[in-house]
Amino acid sequence: MYTSKRAPLIKVFAALGLCFGGTVYSPASFAIDGDLTVASIESARSFSNLQTNLNPEQVTYLGQSPISSDQYRVRAAQHIYKLNKAKVYAGRMPPLLKAIGVVEIQLTPNGDIKNLKWSRPPSHVPEVMQEIERTLRSAAPYPISPKGEAVVFTETWLWHKSDRFQLLSLTEGQD
Repeated sequence: MYTSKRAPLIKVFAALGLCFGGTVYSPASFAIDGDLTVASIESARSFSNLQTNLNPEQVTYLGQSPISSDQYRVRAAQHIYKLNKAKVYAGRMPPLLKAIGVVEIQLTPNGDIKNLKWSRPPSHVPEVMQEIERTLRSAAPYPISPKGEAVVFTETWLWHKSDRFQLLSLTEGQD
């Protein structure tokens, strides 16, 4: 069992409204003064007077699960980068790119791809479109959402003429 040095602050965080969507976030999740300790389930249970029927499995720590669609998009981009290191363009992108594609990714609750929907397909280079889809599908399963629900997010692909890419969520910028 881990204990938190910040257990007394839990009530302060609760008073500030740091309970989101039925999930309780411990002070350890918020990296106060850089100390990332893991709050115990017992600390989370101290919320029982504020939230009835708290299940310890519902406690989500920010270091483990994303809490917003933007944070989930970044987590998914990191997952794609990790699996495709050789395909990621290092450094700032040049001003002219081979293609830019915007795709909506729909995931099942277990992180598999349910559907891909192009908002801005790079139709002038169909091979890039196919490679993006292949890369997305091969990266499955994606991280599971905090509540174990289906996830929909949009990602922009910046495609260099060397057939390497950056994702807008993690881009190093463009000259």
